[in-house]
Amino acid sequence: MTDGPRLAAGTELGGRYRLEGLIGRGGMGEVWRAVDTRLRRPVAVKALPAELADVPGAMERFEREAEATAALQHPGIMVVFDVGRTEDGLAYLVMELLEGEDLRTVMRRRPGGLPIAEAAGLAVQIADALAAAHSRGIVHRDIKPANLFVLADGRLKLCDFGIAGLADAATRLTQDGGSVGTPLYMAPEQYRGEAADFRSDLYAFGCVLHEMLTGGPPFRSGSGMPGLMYAHLNEPPPRVSAVRADVPPYLERLVLDLLAKDVDRRPASAAAVASFLRTEGRWTAVPPSVAPPPARLSSPGLPGPATHPGTVVLTGPLPAGRQAPRLLIAAGAGVAALVAAGALAVIVLPSGGGTGAEREPADPAVPAATTSSVPATPSTPAVHKIVYKVTGSVSPLSVMVMPPDGGMTNQTVKPPWTATYKASRFTFLSVGGNTGIKSGTIHCSITLDGKVIQERSAEGQFASVNCMHQPTFYGGGYGTVPSMG
Repeated sequence: MTDGPRLAAGTELGGRYRLEGLIGRGGMGEVWRAVDTRLRRPVAVKALPAELADVPGAMERFEREAEATAALQHPGIMVVFDVGRTEDGLAYLVMELLEGEDLRTVMRRRPGGLPIAEAAGLAVQIADALAAAHSRGIVHRDIKPANLFVLADGRLKLCDFGIAGLADAATRLTQDGGSVGTPLYMAPEQYRGEAADFRSDLYAFGCVLHEMLTGGPPFRSGSGMPGLMYAHLNEPPPRVSAVRADVPPYLERLVLDLLAKDVDRRPASAAAVASFLRTEGRWTAVPPSVAPPPARLSSPGLPGPATHPGTVVLTGPLPAGRQAPRLLIAAGAGVAALVAAGALAVIVLPSGGGTGAEREPADPAVPAATTSSVPATPSTPAVHKIVYKVTGSVSPLSVMVMPPDGGMTNQTVKPPWTATYKASRFTFLSVGGNTGIKSGTIHCSITLDGKVIQERSAEGQFASVNCMHQPTFYGGGYGTVPSMG
């Protein structure tokens, strides 16, 4: 193993990134606080181990993945600004500088597990970030608490895309019978030396969720690596309820489904997991006497009508006062089909019906006087007016839009750009954009019923902004997740 070039405070990379101080050091390189002298902004620079960048073709692969990651422009994924290599062989990645701490550090303060609402809220953000990456064909390969960064306001960022891929190419582990990843969170197929895909990320996500709920990963072996490998390959995952009795059944069910040994028995997609978490979170307020049994994600052997693999189905009767949702979403294919209402509830945005006492309260972020243009009655849900706006000093701008009814699109637009929606209920609002290679200003905003609930601005080359709003439901009432922009 070569040590490679030594870095020190004051070193300037690429003629513009001046290192100021070492943030951390690990098996995949060093992370430095730095200044982009051209744009006069703080950044983080990750210097990669020399042996990983010296293999022919490895750096080209890493640059492609870094470029693809930079194009994601998702608020739950660390922004990548630049990637380069010095004349003396040092490969480096330039990223946004985050203020906060990684999830590993957060969990160390909670050895018995995070509060349920906090764990579920972080899990939704992880699933959303993975869904955005997987939709572009990007697999992380090394999901673990150290690669999940929690900002001071509770937002979560997924870090280090492409790093595991570079290591994979550099060491040829998948070809020689090994694998890349962190052993505590590696999927069985990675232990077998098979190529990792998005379902491997879901397995690692299941390990992280288990740790968030219980304080420890599902498998730990006193016999070292051989025992850990055997457990991941052969032993059934332990139930979180055996460690922590207050974990809701739907979260335990999700952990078990994510940790399925067979890749085809895991949830169909990260998007399906996110929808499951949002929908099931609302059901936690149902009294235990009428609560449905835990849902299963893509678990074979369930009785009932045939559905597309990956469809999220609740197998119990609907609680009293609930109107049946109207759409069945096959998460794996993104197909929606009308189904007859009956004993099955499915993953959709709930219709908001029921009696006044049973109906979920309106989002408190919306003033009572402007909540709806249609009177809220048991049979007529409130209708919200939602306006997205992106402006900037350069044209065109790249805009990423997640409408109230779900999905995600990327557009190239001439500013000012505006989109208006009407929705009786929504789970997630997001709009963002970037200036691309041009240097200039960019601004985004989300307006809900006439009130600006989120706005962000940025300036410079590759300047990016994201505005988000996410109402959520934990413990029997609506609340607003800290703004994520």
